[in-house]
Amino acid sequence: MASTASFIAQFNHRNIKILQSMGYEVHVAANFTHYGTLSAKSNQQFMDWLASKKFVIHNIPVERGLGKFRQNVAVLFLLNRLMKENQFKIIHVHTPIASVLGRLAALKNHVPVVYTAHGFHFSKTSAWINWLIFPIEWLFSFCTSELLLINQEDFLLAKRWLHAKNTQYVPGVGINFRLLDQYNLSDHLSAKQELLATYHLPEKSRILISVGELSKRKNHRIVIEALAMLDLPDIHFVIAGRGSQKKNLTDLAKHLGIENQIHFLNYTKNIRHLHLAADLAVLPSLREGLSRAGLEAIRDGVYLLGADIRGIKDYILNEEIGRVFDPLDAKALSILIKNNIQRPRQNLTNTTVQRLMMFDRAAVDKQMREIYQSIGE
Repeated sequence: MASTASFIAQFNHRNIKILQSMGYEVHVAANFTHYGTLSAKSNQQFMDWLASKKFVIHNIPVERGLGKFRQNVAVLFLLNRLMKENQFKIIHVHTPIASVLGRLAALKNHVPVVYTAHGFHFSKTSAWINWLIFPIEWLFSFCTSELLLINQEDFLLAKRWLHAKNTQYVPGVGINFRLLDQYNLSDHLSAKQELLATYHLPEKSRILISVGELSKRKNHRIVIEALAMLDLPDIHFVIAGRGSQKKNLTDLAKHLGIENQIHFLNYTKNIRHLHLAADLAVLPSLREGLSRAGLEAIRDGVYLLGADIRGIKDYILNEEIGRVFDPLDAKALSILIKNNIQRPRQNLTNTTVQRLMMFDRAAVDKQMREIYQSIGE
């Protein structure tokens, strides 16, 4: 269960396949009407896929954020009815409000709960007001059978302060790191030529790419500010994502006189092709759980500049992979962009690759299967 269909589609489709392979009848509960960051077409394709695989869909009107009180009460009654009708053996909850409502209903119906916290709203670098959520996480940890944390900072905090029956570190949802050695320089050059043609850019252009929704949290504005400081018109910033901040980012680029260097790609599934085309990737988020975008950039051979926050610095293990920066310091980022935009692509050493394999989806899937087996016994 999660707040939006997009969250299930992007981060949990393998988990539901694992559960089905273990013999469970799997029910998927989320808001399929206000489905999140997917396009309407992708949302329908996801629903069709669920139906074709015999997963049971429940369109739950849960909202993102904290939601409205009356709406949350209505969702709680609906979840309670579903649990009574279906006699669930396990419930796996995601996203803050969905996890609270799901755990309340599970507590009433004596159903074991797995809760994956995809990055607590409170952290070492967050504002004090974010810590007002901590008492809620503390209280509901008492009715959590398995608490799964996807970055080291959250894991250490949960081990010390929260009270789930079991607390484990699971390094995200996993990506296919086996693709790491399945590209070469010619792939990069051909993908880049295609991207240059798409945007009618000069042959000598350098491509800086960022994958993430257009929100304040993703902090794309700091990259635009950094580029304006450089006065290097051959650098073009391609942002792959949708969201409410597009107009603000466009206006900022115009104000700084670099609107011709900023390109919006909207939502796309072909992230690997974008990474193959890029000369440099940047991940400037203010808060993350464990950003998949950064891991995919590394896997696809792009040097990564990542914000020095939990959920990004977890996998920028050394300067062979990338560099970290203060996500509020445009000047520091501008220097890193200038120093690395012409960096040649290089293969990672075997030692670094082996350290990254903890984020491989095969390793994560194995861990999730073991967790489901333990709670289902």
